[in-house]
Amino acid sequence: MRMRMKIAIFATILMLGFAGKGVAQERGFNLIVVGDTQPQTEEQIERLEHDIVPLIGAVVEEYRSESNLPIAILLTGDVVWDTMEFLPRVKSMFEALGVPVYAVIGNHDHNRAVEGDEPLAQAPYEATFGERYYMFDLGDTRFFALDNIVYNSYDDYRIAIDRKQFKWMRRLVHKTPFTKRIAVAMHAPLVDFRSGEPLPYAKRIMRLFRNRTVHFITGHRHRHATADITPKAIEHSVAQVNGNLWFAPLCADGMPQGVFCIEERDWEWKWHHRILGEDARHRFVVWQEGWVENNEEYIVVKVLGWDEQWIVEWVENGENRGAMEQVEMVDPDYLYYVNNIADYDDVIMDRLRRSGLPAKHYFRCRRTEQNSDITIVATDRFGRTFSIDVE
Repeated sequence: MRMRMKIAIFATILMLGFAGKGVAQERGFNLIVVGDTQPQTEEQIERLEHDIVPLIGAVVEEYRSESNLPIAILLTGDVVWDTMEFLPRVKSMFEALGVPVYAVIGNHDHNRAVEGDEPLAQAPYEATFGERYYMFDLGDTRFFALDNIVYNSYDDYRIAIDRKQFKWMRRLVHKTPFTKRIAVAMHAPLVDFRSGEPLPYAKRIMRLFRNRTVHFITGHRHRHATADITPKAIEHSVAQVNGNLWFAPLCADGMPQGVFCIEERDWEWKWHHRILGEDARHRFVVWQEGWVENNEEYIVVKVLGWDEQWIVEWVENGENRGAMEQVEMVDPDYLYYVNNIADYDDVIMDRLRRSGLPAKHYFRCRRTEQNSDITIVATDRFGRTFSIDVE
């Protein structure tokens, strides 16, 4: 017995000594959320494979170099655009990055040749990715991946959670310790981002989590938004990774091609929109005076990843001028692309024009002195500060 105790104590000392030599002991994960990949043509899936996925791979490698924490990828649905034969190819190209790949089913992941038979319509997706709803754990978070598309046909589907899924989730939630955060991934949104109110189907889900910290991760809208639904419930709407349906290099809300990165460290979450091919701290697009229609006298700034908890200020010649004026507008670069560069048939051009709706992540200021030095400073909800000098 005495010998066993000595061995146990020695082993403990070794472990403590090992831990003290710079080995990270924090718990957590790095999750790369990819919005609506949605290839419809051979050209688009090749662009996904050769242009988009390698840039996501660079983010994976960056995380690998920073820590030994788990890395995973989450696809927010509409993995394809009615092209069932592309499902295995998309899965394989992401799995080739060497990290776990999770997915949820979207409306365009149903076989549009099938009407009135939802199980048959979703069969190709399930043959590729497995069950349409399931659970997995990362770090201190339990993820529920759900199917919130009730499908009858291509033009006839609704957003809801069926009774079978809800019963399954309720049972597992009750067994989940309160030391775990809950995250729910599904394709279509929980919140109407115009009104800020949860959609009708969401009320039942919200009641289930009313005493829990919960994050909802969704796609479908092709726009970026983070909505604080309650003090404990947040929805992250993830922008489309490829721009606007492969027809524009940025989304209709002005978000450049990118992914949504969630980083958990010792239970706490932080997140940001990561522009593909850019440094992780890249947060601004700036238009100087004269560039933005109806705002010719102003410096206009787009703050990437902005939400209502951010503070955006400006400094002129070293003096803090306070908060910038927030303005809603259609993205100037998106408008320029649609009006001057895009060259598609009338159906696609009409779609591009109609999808350009005003967004809230724009701010402006007007110099008080000609040619003064301007610095834009933005602080996110986590206290991280980003700045850019305007020449």
